[in-house]
Amino acid sequence: MHNLILASLMILSFVCSSDKKEIVSNDLVLKDYQTVIAASQKMEFAFGRNYKTYEPSQNDINLAEKLLAECFNKEVSGTYNPFFGRKLDQYYRQFVPAEMEGGDKIIWINCFIYADSEILKKWKTDILYVADGGNAFFNLKVNLTRETYYGLMVNGLP
Repeated sequence: MHNLILASLMILSFVCSSDKKEIVSNDLVLKDYQTVIAASQKMEFAFGRNYKTYEPSQNDINLAEKLLAECFNKEVSGTYNPFFGRKLDQYYRQFVPAEMEGGDKIIWINCFIYADSEILKKWKTDILYVADGGNAFFNLKVNLTRETYYGLMVNGLP
């Protein structure tokens, strides 16, 4: 299975250009499996139109993690579990924050299980876009203003 995931990564994935910079301010402390990457102008698929990037606070990241856990736990306890026995602590996270025109703060969270692969080595600075790869990759959006999550997409699902 591991080889299949790596093969899928090498064949079907690409990484966004490296113009995205990691955002870390003096008051933001990230764990080794977390990174914050500024939203580029080409992220309408995640945020729609008229958004701007912003620097999240530690409270924003903490709330995003809480909402991510709520979503994950709801999915694994459902009738259909797209994560097939995986645990949330196996996943690395890319947080891509944006502020919407109406003021809502949204974070697109890109989650993946790290494998020693050239494609994944720049995960702290480049947004990973993967075609397939199964449930080793998923993403969702959290609305920090409304304290909700939505748009869960697990790779490789029908």
